[in-house]
Amino acid sequence: MKKQATLFDHLNNISYSKKDWNTLSEMDKKSFSVYMVNRFLSMNMDYIDIVNEIQQYTNGQLKNKEIYNIYKNILPKKKGFFGYIKGSKKAKYSPDLLERLKIYFEVSYRELEDYLSILSKDDIIAILQKFGHSDKEIKKMI
Repeated sequence: MKKQATLFDHLNNISYSKKDWNTLSEMDKKSFSVYMVNRFLSMNMDYIDIVNEIQQYTNGQLKNKEIYNIYKNILPKKKGFFGYIKGSKKAKYSPDLLERLKIYFEVSYRELEDYLSILSKDDIIAILQKFGHSDKEIKKMI
C-alpha cells in the first residue's frame, strides 16, 4: 500500500521532479494543501513575489490542480530547500506576575505584551517589590 504524499513530496513534485497532476493518486491529490505550499514556498525569498501573485487566486477562484500546475510550470527545475522560519518564542511569565503588572500599568493583557518587551528584569522586580512581595515570591514569579 502506497503512503500518502507529504507536503515535502508535493514541494518536490512541483519544483524538481515536475510530476504531472494526473499521475498523482487520488489520496495524493487530496493531501495537496495550497495554503501550506504557499506558506513554505514564501519562505524562499526568490519565490515570494510569485507566491504573492498566485495567492490572490487561491480563495476558490482556482482549483488545486490549477495551482499545482501553475507552480510546476513557473518554478525552476531544481532541488530546493524550503525551510520554515518559525516565529520568535514569547517568554513565558507566571499568571501571578502578569496579573500584578496588568494592575500596576492598568492595561489589557495584549498591551502588557508590549510593555514586557520593553521592561528589564530589574524593572519588573522593582514593580513587584512595590506590591510588597518578598524576594522568594518574586523569584517564583519571574
